Amino acid sequence: MKRILFVCTGNTCRSPMAEGLMRSIADRSGLTGLEVRSAGVAAYQGTPISDHAASVLQAKGCEPSAGSMLLSQHLIEWSDLVLTMTSSHKRHTIQLYPSAVEKVYTLKEYVNADPEGERRRAEWESLLSELQLKQALGEPISEEERRRLAALEQQQSSPDIADPYGGSIREYRRCADEIERCLLLLADKLKREG
Repeated sequence: MKRILFVCTGNTCRSPMAEGLMRSIADRSGLTGLEVRSAGVAAYQGTPISDHAASVLQAKGCEPSAGSMLLSQHLIEWSDLVLTMTSSHKRHTIQLYPSAVEKVYTLKEYVNADPEGERRRAEWESLLSELQLKQALGEPISEEERRRLAALEQQQSSPDIADPYGGSIREYRRCADEIERCLLLLADKLKREG
């Protein structure tokens, strides 16, 4: 059995859409024994899913969740895998629950939706860390190093699922479609892992 927790900010848009969509994908693709839940790093307990998110889920034949849940130690312990909607959610989750670091990923990172982007991001993060260390040690940063960092930064694709909160139904559909593409990759990955 695999237990997956999807995490966003308020648990009213992205993570409940991911939860509902993943349940539907699991049913259609024969993934048995999969449990999914969602939570928010700044959720108010029991807040209903946004109207647009509920509409999008219903249009896709998915059942919306009952209400929001705040990310908690209990949910972290329950989960085998924590998939966040943004790198900020990932950092926040790891700061709150450092023992979970091995099972927390952004959704896009985990399904490797953009392998070349991941390679560039890792290179950028490595160079950034190296330059921050140099700066902390009082060592100068060369103009070439600054140019290389800026070039890598410009090449970055976003590891985040954009927040549709407060947006139009079209923005919610676009967000749900992006989540669904990632979840189809996730379902394939879960099948391969057996």
